[in-house]
Amino acid sequence: MPTTVETLRDALVKARRERSLAGIAPLPVPETLTEGHAVQAAVGAALGLAEAGWKVAIAADGTPVAGLMPGPWLEPADVYEGAAGAELRIEIEIGLRLSRDVPLRPGRPWSRAEFIACCDKAFLGIEIIESRLADWSGKVAFPLWLADAMGHGGYLVGPEIDIAALDDPSRLGCFISLNGETLYDRPAVHGNGDPMVPVLAWANRAGDDLGSLRAGQIVTTGSLCGGVLAPGKGEVVARLSPLAAVTLTLR
Repeated sequence: MPTTVETLRDALVKARRERSLAGIAPLPVPETLTEGHAVQAAVGAALGLAEAGWKVAIAADGTPVAGLMPGPWLEPADVYEGAAGAELRIEIEIGLRLSRDVPLRPGRPWSRAEFIACCDKAFLGIEIIESRLADWSGKVAFPLWLADAMGHGGYLVGPEIDIAALDDPSRLGCFISLNGETLYDRPAVHGNGDPMVPVLAWANRAGDDLGSLRAGQIVTTGSLCGGVLAPGKGEVVARLSPLAAVTLTLR
């Protein structure tokens, strides 16, 4: 009989290949966060995905977790193709690009200054949340959500910004519009206060569940506006005031 990891791997691989959605009801739920990470790794291996980026977070029990980001990787003004019937949400973030490897250092945790010194740039990042799980909103156990890379759909790498913006994001503002209608216009707020908290938690994690942080990879620092639901398709304007803005099209 297939294991939980094998069953979820097959369902999520099928959904990604077909750009379809997998119903939650028949799917098993991973028993642990480690098992959720194992599903991600199995999906990545089956699809031959490069470990190009990481979305990091901290679970409710304090455990650092991450989602592998397979893309698609977008540039400003690009088009994002959503699956039929999928719910799309938009997150405004500050992304980092690693210029050096950040290996695990048991007993010698990476400091904020050390980690930032391993990055060659910060940029306005826009993550599109598009889960492979149908009807997931508010109904999915976190280990299953983690198995689906925490709903990663795609990522837009926007203009470079001053890395010092990470020091106090409360001075920034987040704005999102769709086809000229404002969806979100509020001060930036990070769920952990400091956007570097989940990054450092993952860099200093106890075990290497998914792989290593390596030069050239992208690391997100988490949403500054939550996940803003796109009620339809069309042109999106996303702005992290006063630093940078981008446009993209949802289709």
